[in-house]
Amino acid sequence: MYPHREILAPQANKHLLCLTIRLSVRTSARLMVFILQGSYHLMSEQDPILDQEVVQDQFTTTVLQAFGFIRRHSRTVTILIFCVVAGSALFVGWKQNQDQKYSKAAARYRELVEQYNVAETEWLSAEKSEDTKESSQPFDQISGDLKAFFENANFAQTPFVDRARYNFAKIQFYQGKLDASLSIYRELAQNVPPNNPLIAAYSHQAIGNCYEQKGDYVEAIKAYEKLRALNLDGVDSLWVQHLNQAALLRIAWCYEQQEKLQNANNVYTEILERVDRNILQAIDEKSRELIKKSNNILAELELPEASQAASSISDSYESFEFNRSKIHEYKIQKDIEGGLDKEIRLKIKEFEADAADFSDNLEKARDYQRKDRLTNAWRYYRMALGIDGYDPEYGRQSVFDFAPNRKVYETALFHQRRTTTE
Repeated sequence: MYPHREILAPQANKHLLCLTIRLSVRTSARLMVFILQGSYHLMSEQDPILDQEVVQDQFTTTVLQAFGFIRRHSRTVTILIFCVVAGSALFVGWKQNQDQKYSKAAARYRELVEQYNVAETEWLSAEKSEDTKESSQPFDQISGDLKAFFENANFAQTPFVDRARYNFAKIQFYQGKLDASLSIYRELAQNVPPNNPLIAAYSHQAIGNCYEQKGDYVEAIKAYEKLRALNLDGVDSLWVQHLNQAALLRIAWCYEQQEKLQNANNVYTEILERVDRNILQAIDEKSRELIKKSNNILAELELPEASQAASSISDSYESFEFNRSKIHEYKIQKDIEGGLDKEIRLKIKEFEADAADFSDNLEKARDYQRKDRLTNAWRYYRMALGIDGYDPEYGRQSVFDFAPNRKVYETALFHQRRTTTE
């Protein structure tokens, strides 16, 4: 009935089949791309080798670029490396040379100091002869050796040169060559060496001594005043104080030579007042040290009100004595009631031993001072406060702990009393 349908049906089916196949191919391709992308990301997350390969490629590229830069600038790089190596070698060589010079200078100066000390001892212990040539014989050899040392160009940058010149000038002083000695001392005083500033201080002191020998007491006083005004940064302050007080003693003596007894007396009094101030300061510092220890013990004893009461006392020594009495009262009371804890008892025992040493020796020192028995007074002050103690390195009473020291103090006291009565 419809013959054309029989003819069209096979063509339609064929067209439909082609369309279906085409869609299937596209879908399969898209699915394959998606699977491959997912697999790549999954492998990147689970296996870091892929990232490492990327980093290695970047490193290789960087290295190749660096080698390329070096090839393009090879001459400049070679010159730069040569300069660095040569400069380092020169610096090391220079440093070794300086160290060798310093070592040689130190060894040679040590020998010269030993020879100088022998010559000085011989000169000071010998009877002074009117014959200047004969009296200076101990210094003949060492004088020339010292001069050769500080004129040696190899030792010019070492601190031993100025010390050698100072000792050479001292020989000139002993030999009566005051002008020659003054010339060297002035130069050392004006050009303060940064590695040896004390040389300048001692040179000012020596200048004053030279003018004293010349009888020019006005210039001597000026030299000692310059020493007292000298700023010595980096030098132990106690050394400076000791030199200042020694210079002050010489100033007073120069006033006496000018028959200005009142001026001399005033200077002696200033030295003595300085000693009194230092003793009071030392007592205050020692008292505060013991107050701190006693407060710690009172806190453990749960007696904070005692510490508060002590803090209201203005005098530190009285405050220390107040705390000491409270601790002692507490210990006595606890012994009556049944005893103290072993650890607390040990702390109290140590504190009371320190407190007794300080207090007892201080009372003895003050008592001897009132009786004018100053040697004993000073001894007990030293025991109480650590003033002018024995220094094991120097084997004598140290000047580092107190200024003025005992020698200056006793000299000033003697002359102060003498000039007061005259």
